[in-house]
Amino acid sequence: MKKTFALMIAVFAFAMVFTSCTKEGQYMPKQKISEIVHTKYYKMPMGTTISYTEREVWSWNGKLLSYIDYYDANGDRSSTSLFRYDGDNRIEEIDYKNATAKYEYDGNSIKTISIFSQNGSLRGKYEFEHKGNTLTAINVTTNSGKSMEALPFNPLCFFLPENAANQVMESAATKGSSRIVLTWSGKNVTVADISGSEMATYKWTYDEYSNPFKALLDMGTDNASMIFSENNVVREEVTTNNTTTATDFRYTYDKKYPVKKEWTVVEYSPLEMVEYNINCIDEYKY
Repeated sequence: MKKTFALMIAVFAFAMVFTSCTKEGQYMPKQKISEIVHTKYYKMPMGTTISYTEREVWSWNGKLLSYIDYYDANGDRSSTSLFRYDGDNRIEEIDYKNATAKYEYDGNSIKTISIFSQNGSLRGKYEFEHKGNTLTAINVTTNSGKSMEALPFNPLCFFLPENAANQVMESAATKGSSRIVLTWSGKNVTVADISGSEMATYKWTYDEYSNPFKALLDMGTDNASMIFSENNVVREEVTTNNTTTATDFRYTYDKKYPVKKEWTVVEYSPLEMVEYNINCIDEYKY
């Protein structure tokens, strides 16, 4: 489930603000992000530190996000996400590299997200279940048991904070389908139970500050925040095979919104047979 920046792929979708007057699929934040800088500091076993930085530049057309350019560690633009909207300012399509995500709605609720290759073939589908105005479950299917990398992007990363989306896609790729059941506490999703060829439970704890990504789904980073939740994740607990691991997140705030997010992860290199401690920092500019 762990990835490096080299394996990261990006997609954006738009989802839920759970009020009766708001349509799902609209992302028009009061505080617009202009740039995100992602930095990882790898602490090597011999004590040296190596840093790796990527960034995103967000371009807006009035209230709507128009496109995002992604830049690699060399400062070169590596890709772009382009957004198209319907008459209600809801996301209709996202083009990224050689694929397109298409969105369908049922009234004010999102119904499906379908991923198509450049030749028009269906690569994967995400179907959403609601109880009233609340999203309760997401069903994922991939064609022909293809690997996770076979999908150009994964429109679940901000539906599920941090790395939960990777677990879902790996499960769906092996079995052909996967299911996520969500549990809410107030305006935040606190539990996601994932079933498929692999089972996992994710639990999240939140702060009291505003989440700038609410209503936006982004696959541009590994450290995704909840798009459905009002606040920011400060702790994630993941249980698989009766083993639980936890990650804590630290924020720096400017009034109501975070401007920096920090956390530490451990990655294992099978080739070198060694573990790396990685300090991660995301900086948000508005």
